[in-house]
Amino acid sequence: MLKVLSLLSIILMIIAISVPTHGEVDWSPTKTNVRVENQLGTNVFIHCKSSDSDLGDHNVFNNDYVEWSFRANIRGTTSFSCALFWGDNVHQNIVIYDAKIDETLCISKCLRVLKPDGAYFYHQYKDSWEKRYSW
Repeated sequence: MLKVLSLLSIILMIIAISVPTHGEVDWSPTKTNVRVENQLGTNVFIHCKSSDSDLGDHNVFNNDYVEWSFRANIRGTTSFSCALFWGDNVHQNIVIYDAKIDETLCISKCLRVLKPDGAYFYHQYKDSWEKRYSW
């Protein structure tokens, strides 16, 4: 019995070590959808990425949006950042999704709105908006 437990422990350690420590591993049973809506009054150029997923460049017209979905990794470290460019060379870098913060605000529908005064994040459970970035 002791040999079986020792062998099982070794197998579990090998499995734990073989799980990647970098990148987004698809463990979550539900998908998270992030939508970034442009209400700046002008087009915005958006480039979003995580540690292993580059979502590419998007020219988002006023009152339009860019959207993507993913499953958060098992460690709860999934994070997407976006570079935003609009107007007369205005440039902002923001974290658009951070699992450590946002999993308590949204799980299936993470809405963000870019406005002339900043970026607003929707709190799905309280049905309210939070201004997270100012510019």
